[in-house]
Amino acid sequence: MSPRSPREISVLVPPGLAPLYPDDPSRIGPYLVLGRLGQGGTGTVYAAVDVSSPNVGERLVAVKTLVSPELEDPSTYPALTRRLRSLAGIESDRVVTPLVHDTDANPPWLAMPYTAGERLSHYVTKRGGLGSGKLIALAVGLAEGLSVLHARSVSHGAVRPSEIMLGPDGPHIMDCAVAPSASRMRGHGATWLSPERYRGGAPSPAADVFAWGAVVAFAGTGRLPFGTGEADEIAERAADGAFDLGDLEPGLRPVVGRALDPDPDRRPSLREVVGAVIAVWQAEHNADSSQPGRDEISRILEREWHAIEPPARVPEVVRLEGHMAGKRPTRFVFAAGTAVLALALIGTGVWGVGRLLPSPGDDEPSAEAAADAAEEAEAEEEETTVVVRLDPSDQEDPEEGPYVYTPVDRDDTPIRDQGAPTHEYWASEWDEVGEPDEAEIDPDAEVLCAKFCTAPDDVHIDDDFRGTLEIPTEEFLDYLSWGPVMILEVTFDEESMEDDGPREIVQVTELFTD
Repeated sequence: MSPRSPREISVLVPPGLAPLYPDDPSRIGPYLVLGRLGQGGTGTVYAAVDVSSPNVGERLVAVKTLVSPELEDPSTYPALTRRLRSLAGIESDRVVTPLVHDTDANPPWLAMPYTAGERLSHYVTKRGGLGSGKLIALAVGLAEGLSVLHARSVSHGAVRPSEIMLGPDGPHIMDCAVAPSASRMRGHGATWLSPERYRGGAPSPAADVFAWGAVVAFAGTGRLPFGTGEADEIAERAADGAFDLGDLEPGLRPVVGRALDPDPDRRPSLREVVGAVIAVWQAEHNADSSQPGRDEISRILEREWHAIEPPARVPEVVRLEGHMAGKRPTRFVFAAGTAVLALALIGTGVWGVGRLLPSPGDDEPSAEAAADAAEEAEAEEEETTVVVRLDPSDQEDPEEGPYVYTPVDRDDTPIRDQGAPTHEYWASEWDEVGEPDEAEIDPDAEVLCAKFCTAPDDVHIDDDFRGTLEIPTEEFLDYLSWGPVMILEVTFDEESMEDDGPREIVQVTELFTD
């Protein structure tokens, strides 16, 4: 085997890594950017390569560019620098902390260890409430992580299931760099906001304790402790202390109930929280209060997570370009036939250039030919898959069609873990980007529901907000005779797009958030 070029290195990357957008950076600080790991209200997280690391398994890092309304005022940057320095000084397996950060960059960024696992929100949505062992392990792990943050004078400010990553070594608290303002959290995170935070208060240890109680209640029951509904309704219940812990592990109800007290002065300290939760474990195992000790119990509890195995990362070769500015690192998957694939791509590229350049004998194209070419190009660029709003009340013939739809889109990424929104609210979050049109629906179309098109009690979505519950097409058509509005991703049959009549939909996927 020939030696690898010194301009190439091996990296272990997560399977199915999302590609970069055209305006994404190719390099952030000293790191080469490979793909996207996620995007939220405080910035975008990228998978990147630390080319200086000699260990293949440690070269992958997560680099987050910080872009949020809280950082639009330059006067906030000194506080951001102090916060990141405090976080960098934390040594805890329960908190994801910065390796390197640069608040002078535009935008500011921080690099963190890549943490594999599954978000608590997804885990509970798919499997329901945690069993006693995992729930106690979660409650202790989160309390210990928050204690470490508070010891460094850092309040998280946005603890919720989507910010907790579960791995084989336990829970990890993420997104500590920027605490979203109360005004931004109200609409999408009311369940996890303490009453004083909802009224506009700053992040505080007591508010984090409240969020701890809400997260543990959700994790233990699979339900939101203050129920669903509009943000103001949830906040009113929280202010009244009207929470439901009926299905929660009985031993945990007293400490979780105290954590959800509307009065921050009556909430327990995290030290009390850890002691109370460990006492529950000791009672369940008939253990003497002094044996085993807390450290040993923590090690025992960590075993609860050993069955959670993140997908194995796959090896890739990253080519280090000679001049990185303005270029993206080239990635090649380790697989048989890579060289053949590369040659095929090169050949395709040459063919593409040849098509763009006129041959010496070609005449200058006429204006009419140019117009025809532009029209053909526009038709070729027309997307076969679009996001639409479909309102059953707009359908004249729900059984036979054609079906009226309106193309929609949104500039932001939906925020999770706010409780299932009403169909009116969810539909109002999307902007119309085209005129209403009509389409037929193939009787054999694949239909994947998330929430409304079968009116289930639960939400069935994957990590990308897409429905996962497959239903017969006739059930979906029946829904169009009585149900409320939906946001759908639909795919048209390509041949039907060439005809003058209504297009034919061959795939339907409901989009939703939790």
